[in-house]
Amino acid sequence: MSRTRDAQILTSAQGRGRPPILRDLDRRSPPVARILRDWRRLTTPADARRAGPGAPTLVACSGGADSSALVMALATAGVRVVVAHIVHDLRDAPLALADRDAAQNLAARFNLEFVESTATVRGAKGNAENLARRERYRALARLARDADVSFIATAHHADDQLESVLMALVRGAGPTGLAGVAPSRAIALDAAAPHPAWRGRIIRPMLGVTRADAEAICRAAGYEPRIDHTNADTSRLRNALRAHVTPALRSIRPSAPLKSAQAAALLADAAALIRAKARRVLKVATADDAGGITIPRRALAAIPESVLGETLRLASRRIAPAGADRRSSRSLGALARAVGDSDGSTRRFTFGGVLAVLNAQTLALSPAAASHATLPEPPRADRRRPRRTDLPR
Repeated sequence: MSRTRDAQILTSAQGRGRPPILRDLDRRSPPVARILRDWRRLTTPADARRAGPGAPTLVACSGGADSSALVMALATAGVRVVVAHIVHDLRDAPLALADRDAAQNLAARFNLEFVESTATVRGAKGNAENLARRERYRALARLARDADVSFIATAHHADDQLESVLMALVRGAGPTGLAGVAPSRAIALDAAAPHPAWRGRIIRPMLGVTRADAEAICRAAGYEPRIDHTNADTSRLRNALRAHVTPALRSIRPSAPLKSAQAAALLADAAALIRAKARRVLKVATADDAGGITIPRRALAAIPESVLGETLRLASRRIAPAGADRRSSRSLGALARAVGDSDGSTRRFTFGGVLAVLNAQTLALSPAAASHATLPEPPRADRRRPRRTDLPR
């Protein structure tokens, strides 16, 4: 199992090595001003009439150009900023520790607090990158809780958003996937002695600026960021897009990253409407004592494919939250096609810790037992309303 060791809180006075000598940034420069404006907006309560002055924020810093630029921009705001670094075991120890030292020295240069934690995922079952991402956010949440901070800022920018949208597009995603990373989302930790439950938010105040803007901020400060050489591995889809596709898009349309971020925001609105409709469908479901739910089949057969897909995802997440990473468009698509066909026999499907039993009247979803196996989908001739192989997200 993956695990994260106890957080280790360090002040900037404990930095390893000598802090870099950097030039002060002009907070009025366009990229810095945009970051500060979006950060204030994202840390302001949703019901406020105008943006506040900004709130104490923990910044996830890898030592690279993007996160270092975010640290330096927020350091000009005059509000408490805590720099956080997570050391993973997926990289060689000397490189990982050098990144950690760079982040700590950057914090020391601006008299910012520094905190660190270590996430261990090597040898754990499942996708290593997904596990590392999950453990990183858990570690950041613990660090934020211990530092008494409610906001965790990450350095995702417009170029990252363009890559995320393209990745979703080539995977056949729908509005949820094409919306990319959200500007803000909730994050929480359950109560665990001696700590009470903690609630916070992940915020991304750099979605309105580009990778080039981040690099310009580093140059303006005279800062030499760390380089992650794993980004050169083009066997990974994101890296391949970054190396071969997005440069061509920017050469044709320089505004492509910022325009894709705008499109992603619009798709996020569409995804929210689909999610709201899916929740209304689930209101007709009945729960049982074993943790499962039953939905009338006629309620599912009458809704658009995008709403059906989101309904199945929401229901599955309610039944087996831990299995979300194992639910693909293919596995959910087989069930969605079965819901829309004319076969009234009883069929069983398993995916991501969920057992689905479909008959002529109902779809029953429950936690899957290890002995259940996924049955083949029905032949095409039996379908009343064929659906696409890839179910939109």
